[in-house]
Amino acid sequence: MTRLQKARIAVSVIFFVNGAGFASWVPHIPMIRDRFSLSESELGLTLLIIAIGAILAMPIAGGLVEKIGSKSVVSFTAIGFCLLLATLLLMPNYLSLAVLLFFFGMVNGSMDVAMNAHGVLVEQKYQQAIMSSFHGLFSSGGLAGAGLASAFLVMGFTPVQHMLIMLSILFVLVLVALRFLLPPEKVGKNDSTKKEPLLVFPSQPLVWYLALLGFFILMVEGAMADWTAIHIMDLPNATASQAAIGFAAFSLTMAAGRLLGDKIIRAVGRQKVLQFGSLIAAIGLLAVFLILEIWGAIIGFGLVGVGLSNVIPIIFSSAGYANPEAPGRGIAAVTTMGYFGFLIGPPLIGFIAEGISLNGAWLMLAIFLGVVVVLAPRIIRRLPTNL
Repeated sequence: MTRLQKARIAVSVIFFVNGAGFASWVPHIPMIRDRFSLSESELGLTLLIIAIGAILAMPIAGGLVEKIGSKSVVSFTAIGFCLLLATLLLMPNYLSLAVLLFFFGMVNGSMDVAMNAHGVLVEQKYQQAIMSSFHGLFSSGGLAGAGLASAFLVMGFTPVQHMLIMLSILFVLVLVALRFLLPPEKVGKNDSTKKEPLLVFPSQPLVWYLALLGFFILMVEGAMADWTAIHIMDLPNATASQAAIGFAAFSLTMAAGRLLGDKIIRAVGRQKVLQFGSLIAAIGLLAVFLILEIWGAIIGFGLVGVGLSNVIPIIFSSAGYANPEAPGRGIAAVTTMGYFGFLIGPPLIGFIAEGISLNGAWLMLAIFLGVVVVLAPRIIRRLPTNL
């Protein structure tokens, strides 16, 4: 096995750990709500703390990737991700939880930027599209994390026991994977003698158009991560283990789509994948909105996974090429804007759920996806044809 092949596996493991770790936390959000007696809007504000930490850290992470290389940033953040996530449920009061959520947001947001940048670096050396497979491992991790969470709860493990066991396993995986990442290397091709600011932003309009699409798409993904369990738990006769199944259905269909993604993209093209994928996801959200039953929610969330499975890999990969003078800046900008949507989505859903209903929030997200359906063809047509 070549060094490049080992690096590809290592990046896949990092994506898997990120997905599995986050999915392990998702089923316990209702417990956090009940433990601290939070209303829907207060829960939304609590989740906003994660968003604030991530948004503050992401632009800096993009600059660090260009300065010291994505491997170094991935190493630091992946270890921090496991340690912080393992201790979230141990916080004795709301203030300590809020502080830890802020730092978790910073580390998770930086990890997203760095692992995507390293993924693009590996893809460039492979000289073929492989980003969908990385994101497929993220979704596979989400499926594994949600499925194991449901299993642990059914077997009688406490939430704290479940989190400590899961994150211990993920921490070991991270330590092994870090050994095989590519050596520190800047994603961009900047003059090493020229001193660059830490905060870097691309100037190409195409990058920001891609960032807008990423914002809408990842807003929906963020809602899947944090509100599927809440939605199902509020349905008649729902149980905690069933609440985890909603996110598992989303993760399963997304993982399947992404593992087949590179072949799908080559067969039908980027434009159709973005346009029709967003349409399928919108239909799934409409199903959740209209069918107030557990089976309807599971099917709807599964359709969202199918539709969105290959959208973000296309957007992130395209960003590296849309900003050819400094691909790292394009990746950081699109990732930051996209994950701003990912992280601002859950608290926004909380406010809408408090003011109208959680069902009304799903309808709003379906409308956002309709905007993507309209805009995607115009933006994708302007991308290089050799991606």
